[in-house]
Amino acid sequence: MLKLKVVVDDRARLVTAALAASDWPVYEQDQAPHAVHAHSKQLRQFMQPYRTHPAVVGVNVGLAQGTAVSDFFTAALRCTWPGLEPTEPLPYSLRDGIWLQALADFGRETAVAGFWNEHAAQWQAAQAGLARIFGESDIISFISQLLSSPVSRKTAVMPTITYPMLNPVLANTAEALFFILPPAKAWGESPPWPHGEDPGWAVAQTCRHLAAHFLKSSLEPLDETGQKLLIHAAVTLCLANDFDEAEAMAYLVRIKKERNLPRLPLIVEKLREHLAAADGRSLAHLFT
Repeated sequence: MLKLKVVVDDRARLVTAALAASDWPVYEQDQAPHAVHAHSKQLRQFMQPYRTHPAVVGVNVGLAQGTAVSDFFTAALRCTWPGLEPTEPLPYSLRDGIWLQALADFGRETAVAGFWNEHAAQWQAAQAGLARIFGESDIISFISQLLSSPVSRKTAVMPTITYPMLNPVLANTAEALFFILPPAKAWGESPPWPHGEDPGWAVAQTCRHLAAHFLKSSLEPLDETGQKLLIHAAVTLCLANDFDEAEAMAYLVRIKKERNLPRLPLIVEKLREHLAAADGRSLAHLFT
């Protein structure tokens, strides 16, 4: 059975550097004011002289036109390193490859690799924190149960201590499915919690996004509420599997209230019975 691999990929880190120099941090604060990791502030300051670089301008133009931030990561991760030559089709919004050429130049001109080396300890701590969590996790095995077939895709989790800082990003490539995970948002002005500080949170975030990706065909026939119920029920049972019922119940109670999902306990129990039966039935029967 495949396991999650925890990585730090320089192609993705280069995109985080372009985001740091762009208007993206302002967009995030407009969505929800929040404290950011100290490394994000350091990177943003380091990148200020490059705000007019074509790669950064390309990010700003793309964002203004509705390009998803995941498209920038997907494009870079579908390329060679360090040349950023595409090895597979690019997202439609970046299909001409011009932005990738600018991004490769951005990496050389900014010499950001030296900045990463200066702050290597912070990246190593984030990677080690997630490696400890996912070294014990059975997320892929659990998702295989949901699918009633083994997950055959290589899946990598990458911490980011730069940007995006508010929401995770999923980038799908021929090489692997990359899940880019920022640290947990802190309350008030406190800095974000280290990646390894809350294993339950890291597993819940990862399971939620991976389940939504792998269960896409099962989710499509459901309405919005049904989709939320199925995903959060899956996360609840994943937490029970990786930790214990107390961790699962804490998540269930919180999400039921926060997302106004009064049927969530029922769907959790129906999903539990479905997985125990392993009879090959569609997940849609949970809602009949």
